[in-house]
Amino acid sequence: MKRPGFTLVEVSAAIALLAACAVAFAYLVALTASERTAERTRQTAVDQVQNVLERLVIVPPEQLASGEFDKTATESLIERSLPDGKIVFDTKTVEPDSVVFAVTVSWSDGEKRPRREVAMFRLLTLLPSPSPEESRTMPPFPEGEG
Repeated sequence: MKRPGFTLVEVSAAIALLAACAVAFAYLVALTASERTAERTRQTAVDQVQNVLERLVIVPPEQLASGEFDKTATESLIERSLPDGKIVFDTKTVEPDSVVFAVTVSWSDGEKRPRREVAMFRLLTLLPSPSPEESRTMPPFPEGEG
């Protein structure tokens, strides 16, 4: 006479299968969390580089050409916001009145991953800003423009 129910072998196989699925699920959750953290760090680096490039617009052209503008605030911000963060500024004059300004931010995601970096550049024209007298004498925008 056969009793209803499961044998010990069937129960053991079901438990082993459930354990394997649980381990695979936990691994995928950990991998996803790690990748999200790495992507968030990369996005922080991209945002910081964009902020630096946007702030360059207000730097006087003479300081841009010579590379003598305040970098310390930006460097400390990078060091605080990125793990082992470093920033490199590079300028190259491409025309008599233009300069390519490159900003590279690098950081480390951990001992198992290589050092990562984000680099962007901006072409800036080194036209002198108009004096207050010149700005008062500038012609107004023609009708329908501006």
